[in-house]
Amino acid sequence: MKTKIIFFLAALAIASIPAIAAGVHQGITIDGKLNCPTISTLGGRAYLHITIEAPSIASSKRRPMNLAVVLDRSGSMGDQAKMEYARKALSSLIDQLSEGDIFSLVIYDDVVEVLHRAQRVGNTDRLRGLVERVSPRGSTNLCGGMIEGFRQVERHAGKEFVNRVILLSDGLANQGVTDPHELNRIARRYRGKSISLTTMGVGVDYNENLMVGLSESGGGSYYFIESPRTLASIMRREFNLLSSVVAQNARIELRPARGVRLVDVIGYEHKIEGDRLEIPVGDLYAGDRQELTVELDIPEGSGTFTVVRGFLRYEGTGFFENFPTFAAAVHYSSDMAVIEKHWDREIQAKADIALSTRKVEQAMQAMDRGDMEEAAVELKAAETMIAASIAGAPSGAGAGALQQQRSRLEQYQQMLKDSVDDGRRAKKAIQYENYRMLRNKQ
Repeated sequence: MKTKIIFFLAALAIASIPAIAAGVHQGITIDGKLNCPTISTLGGRAYLHITIEAPSIASSKRRPMNLAVVLDRSGSMGDQAKMEYARKALSSLIDQLSEGDIFSLVIYDDVVEVLHRAQRVGNTDRLRGLVERVSPRGSTNLCGGMIEGFRQVERHAGKEFVNRVILLSDGLANQGVTDPHELNRIARRYRGKSISLTTMGVGVDYNENLMVGLSESGGGSYYFIESPRTLASIMRREFNLLSSVVAQNARIELRPARGVRLVDVIGYEHKIEGDRLEIPVGDLYAGDRQELTVELDIPEGSGTFTVVRGFLRYEGTGFFENFPTFAAAVHYSSDMAVIEKHWDREIQAKADIALSTRKVEQAMQAMDRGDMEEAAVELKAAETMIAASIAGAPSGAGAGALQQQRSRLEQYQQMLKDSVDDGRRAKKAIQYENYRMLRNKQ
């Protein structure tokens, strides 16, 4: 009865236009706010800031895991003692598993081998012994290893488990399927089965674009591990995240009103199907807060106009008919003073920060082309954008966040200047920090 009352109240809030309504379900909420709740009668560009929040859960009991680790054993893993640190990290992970978990281990070079088939965790001493015998050799059939990891998890995949593949590599995919689009398609297909993918890139020789793309398509996390010494701590961080999953394969569905054009979802994969847009956001964790910015064009009009409705979908431990929702609306006005008075400067600051991350991505693309001069121009343009934000007044709600982003952008520019001899580290570090910034993983 209490849950029905909550949904009834949420429905009333949605009907109260032009307020922004947040839906609630099982403690998970979604909210959407526009930077311009009052807009010119001529319409124009607007930014919708979406926030998803999952409740913190104070419980020592976690959902059982269905986990596959896919480990690169190619020859380069022998450099800098990478394999030694990987073995230690895996042994530490195994120690954290419980009898109710399912675990599998796949190793790959040019040959893919299932070292331990997916099954309930039993003799952990035996598992650690298997890990200790893994040694570097051969080339890198990343696709073959990844697919086998998915297959192992798929054997026991179910809503009662947290289903995840962890892919670790230090090099370029040079055997089997190497096309990023095809690899991403495979990851998306398994994400549709509620099996997510986390990628871990070790050192400076792997393809960061591929690893980021796979994590995005797979709905998991991405880690840049510059020093193999930090592998164990990164693996613990991932385990702690998995221990707090409250919903899997979450995605936002947006339904814009007639005449509204969806321009971009900054920094996120998305697809348009008919009159709706779908944004995959991956798994949700206890205490998680995800924020994203949608760029859209609003048509001319008058009165009050509901711009867009949003729905959050996900797989939990059971079937739910109702999910969190929101609605965002605007008032039209021809009075600029009224428009400026109602301008939401905090949301504007978030939008400007999101736009600056898009500039950073353009800088990374320039680095991929070897055009360091163009990369520097894009990073400077991002900083200029933040400095010129109308939300940057010292007393403004978003001033602090804008200043933090400006400091990051200054650091990125310095990193680029310092990378004259070898830009690989700078590229990975800047791209990783930009990724973390977009997904609130600071």
